[in-house]
Amino acid sequence: MTTPRVFIVRHGETEWSLNGRHTGTTELPLTANGEKRIRATGQALVGDDRLIVPSQLAHIYVSPRKRAQRTLELLNLGCRDKLPWQEQQQTKPLDIRTDAKVQIDEDIREWDYGDYEGLTSATIREQRGKQGEGAWDIWRDGCPGGEYVQRASAARLGGLMSQPQITCRNHKATGSYDR
Repeated sequence: MTTPRVFIVRHGETEWSLNGRHTGTTELPLTANGEKRIRATGQALVGDDRLIVPSQLAHIYVSPRKRAQRTLELLNLGCRDKLPWQEQQQTKPLDIRTDAKVQIDEDIREWDYGDYEGLTSATIREQRGKQGEGAWDIWRDGCPGGEYVQRASAARLGGLMSQPQITCRNHKATGSYDR
């Protein structure tokens, strides 16, 4: 029996990630270079003789952000089912490589930076200095108007971490993945 594995893939480059601006809820497309690099990553990591073997994928979770969904498309996994955000199936029958179900999941959405959305860390530090708040550490201080680690981890990580465990338990019990 194959040991279950979890792969986490970050979305490709956007204008804001390129220049260090914190991006959470803002919808930004991938840059042309970001798309090119994700395609190259897919060619390097996805295939029958690669790290990610599409036929062995059981379930795919993706953020509701368009940049994450586009990243998944560009990896070219060859999903049998239409992706949830697409109006029609994009994969041609001969290109189907996985039966994995794709699910948009809020628990893996990007961090909500609130008032810090679109700002660089340097700008945030400067603002906090002017307000007498001291150095900013996202893990300690969170984001005003956005998320704080304690709340986010309790609300999101519990649900996120339980999904692969449930899938693996179902596989052990039935011999097949719950698709």
